Amino acid sequence: MGSFSKLKKIIEGNSNFLLIGHESPDGDCLGSLLAFGEFLESRGKEARIVCRDKVPEVFAFLPGVERVQNDFLMGNFEAIFLLDNGDFKRTGFSDRLRELDKKKVPIINIDHHQKNDLWKIVNVNHVDSEASSTSELVYDIIFGMSGNITPKIATLLLCGIYTDTGGFQHVNTKERVFEITSVLLGKGGKLKEISQNLSNSKPSSMLRLWGVALSRLKIDAKTGIVTSMINQKDLIETDTTEDDVSGLVNLMNTIPESQATLLLYEGSDGRIKGSLRTEKEGVDVSKMAKEYGGGGHKRAAGFSIEGKIIEEENRWRIKIESSI
Repeated sequence: MGSFSKLKKIIEGNSNFLLIGHESPDGDCLGSLLAFGEFLESRGKEARIVCRDKVPEVFAFLPGVERVQNDFLMGNFEAIFLLDNGDFKRTGFSDRLRELDKKKVPIINIDHHQKNDLWKIVNVNHVDSEASSTSELVYDIIFGMSGNITPKIATLLLCGIYTDTGGFQHVNTKERVFEITSVLLGKGGKLKEISQNLSNSKPSSMLRLWGVALSRLKIDAKTGIVTSMINQKDLIETDTTEDDVSGLVNLMNTIPESQATLLLYEGSDGRIKGSLRTEKEGVDVSKMAKEYGGGGHKRAAGFSIEGKIIEEENRWRIKIESSI
């Protein structure tokens, strides 16, 4: 039995579900979570939607976003759906998921990341690393189960596709992306509202923060890797939050001579977070992220690690605490 058949059987045979997205949720995570939750409830199911971290303010316009909770009780969930999680740790609830697994609660992985440690624990892997986004996979699930795509669901799925394709600019923007987008627009998806909130509306405080990071750009002539950094002091001085860092690494990645881009920023918990991007066919930034315990896609990846940001002549790098 294929992954879709197994997933469909679980949906049809149960009624109380837990949906978990990844830490520091982005547009694809939120769009796929909320759209899938709407679909399940249209089938008379219950869906609890959870992300460990709070929803960034930039996504406050999304319909139903107030439903996203930051924690959950173990409860009597009949199945758990993990959406857009690049690895097990990124769920933010690895300990509790292990407990639920011991209780034989089915765990289903819906994702477009490459194979990772999640595959070892989940019962069903509904994964396609060639898909533009997890939202694209949720679209296929809804379509495959003859679900109704409402204007609300269409907007949520469009948000996920829009963000993970970089506004239809990344190399993962294939013909099928436009086919799905056309359908979603026809179903009432609000693309203008999405682009206005995510691409065409940036407060002056955010731009000041970005200016600080851009002033620190370093380009390694040998590797072609572009790096920059942001620390907590920068956030305080520009009156910004970690949410305002989102999107900056994509701007850095527009430098023509860059092979890949790395943005390092200090989180409020003191951990160093790294965001990696590339548009080059022969570069896989997920391999770079794995060196620091992270993961992601060939074109976009990230990690979080204890350490200290060090400045060198041609790059910013992390000095790992255990080696200091």
